[in-house]
Order: sequence, then structure tokens, then C-alpha cells
Amino acid sequence: MPHYYFDTRDGLERITDDVGLDFDNLHAARDEATRGLADLAKEALPGSERRELSIEVRDHMRRLLLRAALWFEVALSTG
Repeated sequence: MPHYYFDTRDGLERITDDVGLDFDNLHAARDEATRGLADLAKEALPGSERRELSIEVRDHMRRLLLRAALWFEVALSTG
């Protein structure tokens, strides 16, 4: 079973996954990354006006396979 690493980015801050998880294929790892990104957004976005969050999925050789990203911005109306 392939092993995948899920590195998290919040703006310029990066948290590297040194443990990783096993999944049947890249599609399953992608689904895990998107669920993780949604969970991260629930915690990070309240109170934010602008935020960029992402989870980068890497393989056992630490090669980047995909990036799930979310850009959030609140724009106040001037009218």
C-alpha cells in the first residue's frame, strides 16, 4: 500500500508531516487531503480577513504529487 505525507501550509508557515499515512491510491490520499483542508479551514478561518491554506501530498520519495488549496478573503463593502 502506498505511503503518503501531508504537509500543511498556512500562509508562509509550513508544517512537515514526518509520519505519513497509507492509502490504496492517490485518489484516496487526495480525498484525505481535501477533508483535512476543510478541517483546517474550520479552525483557521473564523476571525480572519485573508488567509491561504493548503495541504501538499508527497509520495514515499517526498516528491510533490498534488496540492489542495483554499484562498479566503473577506471584502468589506464601502457602500
